Amino acid sequence: MTSSAHAQAQHGYHGATIGEIADEAGLSNGAVYYNFANKEDLFLALLGEWRTELIADVQTAAGRPGSAAPEHSFDDEVRHVVETLKRGREWRLLLFEFVTYAARNPEFRQRFAAGRQNFKAALASALADRIAAHRLQPAVSPAQLAVLVSALVNGLAVDELTEPGAIPDDLLATALRALMDPGAPAGPALAT
Repeated sequence: MTSSAHAQAQHGYHGATIGEIADEAGLSNGAVYYNFANKEDLFLALLGEWRTELIADVQTAAGRPGSAAPEHSFDDEVRHVVETLKRGREWRLLLFEFVTYAARNPEFRQRFAAGRQNFKAALASALADRIAAHRLQPAVSPAQLAVLVSALVNGLAVDELTEPGAIPDDLLATALRALMDPGAPAGPALAT
């Protein structure tokens, strides 16, 4: 998480001032305003960066894209992705706060939704690559899987934020495995 995102996470989107964000990033207020018209633009840039890192983590877990055989087992790939997602507590807090802001602001909602659609398209592409590499038989198309994965991650994050420790560590991995290869024999839960 970048330092400017850390400032927003500490105080929430509405509570963090541009000055605090600039201080955390080691920049002057002028430098922040030079690069971003407002806090919305700054947040969208940071969110875009975070989403790019998530997709890169999915691809890193997978090894070489487009390779004939995967470098890691499917369970190892899922484990890596789940561990990556668990590290984003501050981002989840910010994201949920910003979702409510976007829901109430129709003009901003369009920009926010466009970023989500780009993320889901990139995730669908990464999932399609993993499906092909592991010869999986998913329950739905990669595009639908991207929507379901996003919904599962966000829904479980709400529960974990409001009931820390109530969600078993392997629940997301088990759900991902069931969606991406429902015909595979049920194995032991992944240790995460």
